[in-house]
Amino acid sequence: MIGYILRQRYKIVNKLGAGGFGETYLAEYLQDLPVSPKYKCVIKRLIRPPTPDLDTEQRFKKEAAILFKLGKEHPQIPELYDFFEENREFYLVQEFIEGHDLSKEIISGKPWSEADVIQLLQETLEVLAFVHQHNVIHRDIKPLNLMRRYLDNRLVLIDFGAIKEISTFKINIQGQISSTITIGTRDYMPSEQWEGHPQLCSDIYALGMTAIQALTGLTPQQLPKSETLELRWHNYVQISDGLAIFLTKMVQRDFRQRYKNAEQALQALKLALFNPQSSVTPVRIQALKLAQLVLQLSVASLKLVKIGNKYGYVDQAGKLVIQVQFDIAHDFSEGWAAVNIGARKSLFGDGSGGKWGYIDKRGSWVIKPMFNMAYSLRDGQAKVEIGGQERIIDKIGMFID
Repeated sequence: MIGYILRQRYKIVNKLGAGGFGETYLAEYLQDLPVSPKYKCVIKRLIRPPTPDLDTEQRFKKEAAILFKLGKEHPQIPELYDFFEENREFYLVQEFIEGHDLSKEIISGKPWSEADVIQLLQETLEVLAFVHQHNVIHRDIKPLNLMRRYLDNRLVLIDFGAIKEISTFKINIQGQISSTITIGTRDYMPSEQWEGHPQLCSDIYALGMTAIQALTGLTPQQLPKSETLELRWHNYVQISDGLAIFLTKMVQRDFRQRYKNAEQALQALKLALFNPQSSVTPVRIQALKLAQLVLQLSVASLKLVKIGNKYGYVDQAGKLVIQVQFDIAHDFSEGWAAVNIGARKSLFGDGSGGKWGYIDKRGSWVIKPMFNMAYSLRDGQAKVEIGGQERIIDKIGMFID
């Protein structure tokens, strides 16, 4: 389909992936928008169900409407721009997330720290809690479906499973509509989902498996199980009692023994880590506080690093703390760094085009890219260029001249 134009506006430029449910492509939006390069989006082509007399169009529209609502209301879920049927095939047009999935970070034999796993759990549960509030089950939580967005270093939840199910419908002998394939990925899928009865807590199991994989550096297939088929992973790590108990509950084989949804799990995580009455001992609490202090000190002197044609930041140990993603970047000054997204190198080596903004030491935007030029902070102020004028901003991003 490379080069094919859908709806006279979406030009397919590259194939991103394929599976049993369809194919995914990178596309350019061909309308006359004053942007360069062309605006990119993701096109998902779903294989039409083999049974021709099913009214799958209404189901497709219903699931697409749910995706539209979720993406519109939460910044860590891709927006749905369009959905349509063409040549008897269903298509979704979604926001293109520039980044990488967590399979690039969760690597076999390279276990994560406890602090990094806690951050993964907290951030993903916050997104998943929003999804579960709408009574939606993702059904395919795994490293491949958690994207690290370069723009702000945050996790984005992609590839919801319900829309895939439309490609697998058939009519059984009772005349009822059913799915021919269980949706999800076997290594991260609990037994009730494997048997075709997913629950909200099925997502909790999948996220727990992902976290344990990151923590142990072992794939789900490498982890043994007990005689009762419960996962055995504790001997591979040394972590706080609170986190160990929390993860154990997430991956219980009996779904009735898990947290029932993401909101309940999120509250339990906070209680396990920071409530003195929880199973975490005072010694463990002090250890966690010390670890946080060490982390703060390690990012106190972030250094600029260039890999290829992009810039990022490393800590004193040389560990990449802020992903390599910026076209131009300055050193940190007073907690902020001026960075540029979308610049093109001129013959003189400086940037033309693109926009400048400011990030903090977590890699989060404190002022999103909006300036033609931006300079480092000095005494709580910085010079910027916007609209052909030089202006001065303060430490909260307000113009003061």
